[in-house]
Amino acid sequence: MQLCCKHIGREFLMLKVCVEKKIGDLNMNVGFAIEKPVITALLGKSGAGKTTLANMLSGLVKPDSGVVVFNDDVFFDGERRVNLPPEERGIGYVFQEHRLFPHLSVRHNLTFGRWAGGRKNSEKLSKIVELLELGRLLDRRPDTLSGGESQRVAIGRALYACTSFLIMDEPLSSLDAALKESIMDYIAMIPKNFSFPMIYITHDQKEVDRLAEETLSLEGGRIGGGA
Repeated sequence: MQLCCKHIGREFLMLKVCVEKKIGDLNMNVGFAIEKPVITALLGKSGAGKTTLANMLSGLVKPDSGVVVFNDDVFFDGERRVNLPPEERGIGYVFQEHRLFPHLSVRHNLTFGRWAGGRKNSEKLSKIVELLELGRLLDRRPDTLSGGESQRVAIGRALYACTSFLIMDEPLSSLDAALKESIMDYIAMIPKNFSFPMIYITHDQKEVDRLAEETLSLEGGRIGGGA
């Protein structure tokens, strides 16, 4: 199968992706470029391959072939046998579940990714705490937080650990309508305050309309269209 990378030849500023992966009956063949630090929505139905693609970008799943390049850093190159582990890619990842460490305070949850991955952080913790309004939560444990507070902490942890780009994998899926609106307000402020491009995974067109500047539609393991 030939990789479908219609955007791969043009100049790009930030992220270039061209990957192939067979997962069960799904043959993934995805190529795209992100040229500026904006929110790019990855929109698709369940089973389209959204989370698998995110995991290939982050290093949690190895593509069968292709390349993943951020600026001048090669994260994956099948021909050259380059496959950086997740901790060396500098990606901030917000999962569907909060995945906070129950034995750590909010403060130590926020800083864990940078410490564990040995990353040189480019953002001040105080800036993230202020943006996400986490100041009064810093000494609390995750089991004392509401769903919205937990998600803000998860987003803050990803921001503080990030040195390349952000991935958010359906971060609002477990929240009610009111909390979704509140968290979207925080997410919308990220591009104005940080220089990271963000891939925002969702199946909800309303979230795309509210947050994304660019859209990639994933259908059957392929980019089916964009806006």
